[in-house]
Amino acid sequence: MSATDRTRELRSLLFRLRKRVKPLAPGHAGPAPEGADPVVHELVYSFLVWEASAPLATAALGRLRAAVVDYNELRVCYPRELASLMGEGYPLAVERATRLRAALTEVYRREHGTMLGRLIDLPKRDARAYLEALEGVPPFVAARVVLLALGGHAVPLDTMLHGMLAAEEAVEPGGTIIDAMGWLERTLRAKESEEAYLLLEAWRKRKAPKVGPPAEAKPKRSGKAQARNRGSEAES
Repeated sequence: MSATDRTRELRSLLFRLRKRVKPLAPGHAGPAPEGADPVVHELVYSFLVWEASAPLATAALGRLRAAVVDYNELRVCYPRELASLMGEGYPLAVERATRLRAALTEVYRREHGTMLGRLIDLPKRDARAYLEALEGVPPFVAARVVLLALGGHAVPLDTMLHGMLAAEEAVEPGGTIIDAMGWLERTLRAKESEEAYLLLEAWRKRKAPKVGPPAEAKPKRSGKAQARNRGSEAES
């Protein structure tokens, strides 16, 4: 199939989705917690959406926020603890938690705090390169933060979204995710990319599996967690 044919299939798919699904709101992650960096907030949520879905991510974010004081404490949680908090059966829970912890730790080391607000003032290409270079960050997560937190031009894809598009022949079936993202960003104008992604996420929302709550709900920690925070920061 030629690139022209794929473009036609992509635009046909987006046309059908506009009639069938309601696109997610750009800020569907909700506002950042009080005192939290909005870009870090979107980074954390993007990790939860990756290879999952918006409904699963929203539920998991609620559990995480109920269990930790802030995103800096999230940074020092053990991966299996984070995975448990996400909910029973959460896709790639341990890998996701390990990647998230690694990314937040590197942010802390680079910025001397859990903050990424300075990326807002960087050229979008530089901001994306910064995010992509963080340990553990998948291309989907970097692209999603650029698109929704920084207002850049990106079309985030993970293997789930890539497979859904490939099944519709809207991207090259045998290509890589990176190739597909690049092609989509060249095919869709900057002002189209946000709507296209939010439509795709709404489409995926219909296919989302159910995930149970954590085996044991845990309250927010203060004394022990803060002590562990201080110890971890001293080692960083």
